[in-house]
Parts: sequence; C-alpha cells; structure tokens
Amino acid sequence: MKHGYALAGLLWWFSLSSGFCQNRLFRGHWYVGTDVGILSSQTRMVAGELQKYSSGGSGVMPIYGLKVGRILNPYFSVETGAYALPLNLVYLYQTDRVIGTNSFRFLSIPIRANWRVRVFHDKLEAHLGAGLQYVRSNTPYNFTKFSGLITSRGHTWIDSLAYSGSVGVVRQHSINAELNAGIHWALSRRWTLSMYARQMFGMMNIAQMEVAIKNNQEPTDKARFVSKGAGFTTGVGIRYNLAPKRRFN
Repeated sequence: MKHGYALAGLLWWFSLSSGFCQNRLFRGHWYVGTDVGILSSQTRMVAGELQKYSSGGSGVMPIYGLKVGRILNPYFSVETGAYALPLNLVYLYQTDRVIGTNSFRFLSIPIRANWRVRVFHDKLEAHLGAGLQYVRSNTPYNFTKFSGLITSRGHTWIDSLAYSGSVGVVRQHSINAELNAGIHWALSRRWTLSMYARQMFGMMNIAQMEVAIKNNQEPTDKARFVSKGAGFTTGVGIRYNLAPKRRFN
C-alpha cells in the first residue's frame, strides 16, 4: 500500500513538474480587461394552466463587466471579475401573446479556472474552464404590482387580454455554476482579443412573478413563474497583459 501511495505521488509530481519548470521560464503574468456580450435566460412555471402558458427566454439582454486574472503557467489560468447581470421575465400566453416585466439588475462575481491549449498558431489559444458565480441583487427585496392590456396580431380589442400581477426578487444572494469556452488572439505582447461563450446553471430561485389574465370570453387564468438566473451568454472581450514575459503568454 505504501508503495502504491509513493507511486501515485511520484506520478502526480512528474505530471506537474513540467508545468512548474516551464513556469519558471514562463513566469506567468497578471492581466486586466473587459467583456461585453448578450445574455439569454430561461424561466420556469411552477403553477398554472400548462396548455395555455409557457415560459419564454429573456430575449437579447446586454451583459458587461470587468475582469482580472493571472496566467499561472502554459496550461492554466485563473480569473475573477464583476459583471452586470440583467434578468428580464418574459412569458407567453396562448402562443402569440407575450407578457413581460422590467428587467432586474444583479451583480455577478465569478471565480474561474481555465485550461489553456494552443491551436493552429503561436498567437492563438483556446480556453476551457469552469467556476462558480456569486450573484447579488441590485433590486430591493420586494414585490411590485403591474397591470396592462394585451392585443396582438390576429386579435382585436374585443378579445384582448387584461392582466395583473406582482413580480419581485425572492433572494438577494445566490450561487451559480458556470462552464465556459473561449478563443484568445494575441494582438501584441500587451493586448489580447477574446471571444467567449458561457453557460450558467442556477442553483436557487432568485425572482418570481405571479400573473392573472382575464379574457372577455374566458374565466380568469393564473400562473406563477420563477427564475434561477441561469442562461447562456456570448460576446467578446479585450485584456491588457501586465508585463508579459513572452510575446503570446
């Protein structure tokens, strides 16, 4: 058993030693930058008429933020930052009628670990990573009332829908998991351009909407929707490398 532990330790040290040795020559560096992109999130219905209601995406919502990170060695990097995370609750009723609310604003602080791989060119590399996000609401913890009238193509004011309800934040603080992938192109020793895609997985409900819809020819329908802040985001970024030791790294 002791020999097994010794062998496992030796293999572990050997697998990492090349990276550490290169890191002495490589030395690594810090960087700062910014990301901009778009976010699409999903909601989930927890009560209501399934045949009439369906949850919809948030549409195209802008997302932006600042980041800071460190290239540890030729294979790994770590990154954190602060991002504005919008959440727009949108729902569909009878396929072609949409109910929407004003977007909430959340602050996202991620911690990411990335695996770096050179691809095709000495200035181009791919990143694959995972991490966690701390999400904090910038919207007060309360519910606001709303109401309105829906008319859409194929419907007249006679069969329009009158709706009312409440919407609000149900949790001020939460945690999301994240998977990310990106392509990074070294413009120079100092500047690097990035294209990224990230999938967020919400772990707890952070917003809720309750709505009642009255059609002149039908009884009142009610539904409740929740959102965990999960979604897909993609965009571009730019970073400034602080005292890089090599042209690309």
